[in-house]
Amino acid sequence: MKKIYFLHGYQTSGKKFKCLQEFYKDSKEYLPINWEWDEFMDIPKFIENKIKILKEDTGEKILMADSMGGNLAWHIINQIPELQYVMTNPVFSAEQIVEQEKILPEMRVKIFSATSQTIKNKNIRLIISLNDKVLDPEHYKKVFGEEISVLQLEDEHSIINMAQYMPLIHTIIQDAFIKK
Repeated sequence: MKKIYFLHGYQTSGKKFKCLQEFYKDSKEYLPINWEWDEFMDIPKFIENKIKILKEDTGEKILMADSMGGNLAWHIINQIPELQYVMTNPVFSAEQIVEQEKILPEMRVKIFSATSQTIKNKNIRLIISLNDKVLDPEHYKKVFGEEISVLQLEDEHSIINMAQYMPLIHTIIQDAFIKK
């Protein structure tokens, strides 16, 4: 069974994970696993625990992360160089967030600054919404340059049409399981 460990975004409804569950509900090949988190938990301990789980899981697996969940994922993927991962509209740094005043002080100090120097594991498949009003949708180019492969969706930050895009997203997930 191919496991898709999923980190949701900040204070989200879980809609994206539910779309993954629905898409793979009859699959004998893929198993989505949701990792719940919030800003009040001990984030370093949470990350340490997830690194341990991924290192101990000897089966086929990828990490999938959305928005601020992607920011948590940077800590994890840097500790597991061979891990393949998929991110949807990830937060690379606080500066990428369009409405700076909405960043709570307790969250600002927890935001990892992902740069080409700080991201050691570059086994990424990136999905970006072109109509993102929350994050600068072009910020990934500052980190990865133009050479990264990106699936661009005509959608908003929350990917309101996630169910419609699942066949495309599935091809990205499939590709992540092919080690390069």
